[in-house]
Amino acid sequence: MDENNNEMDFQAFLKGNAKPIEDIKMVVSTRFTDANGNPIPWILKQLTGKESNELRKKYTKKIKNKLGRIEEQFNSEGYQEAFITSSIVFPDLTATKLQTSYGALGAYDLLQKMLSADELANLQIKISGFAEEEIIENTMDNLVEEAKN
Repeated sequence: MDENNNEMDFQAFLKGNAKPIEDIKMVVSTRFTDANGNPIPWILKQLTGKESNELRKKYTKKIKNKLGRIEEQFNSEGYQEAFITSSIVFPDLTATKLQTSYGALGAYDLLQKMLSADELANLQIKISGFAEEEIIENTMDNLVEEAKN
């Protein structure tokens, strides 16, 4: 291999040379329109691996089992809800005025009240597509099994 090409290729991975992770615009519902009747797109961001890992840690508890061993218990539902709401840049789901208008307590409660079941499912599919494998729990047992294969 040509050492000069490797160095040039390597340079592409340096932070200053990497392209930024871009936000995505998506019409989540045609029910939210501007003054001209056009659907208003939502703005979604792709979480970094670090942001996803921080959420994963937040929703993982260490508990003692009946044998006294420490096990990790992962709250996948809480993680998924936080992952989805953290991915939404616009509208601001934490805005008090928006939550109050729907009688919602929290960002995910607001989403459930704002959107139909189909709209919410489509949004979840789009966002989970950002990190398909992030939502899968990788316990030590899963990793051991994978290593065996």
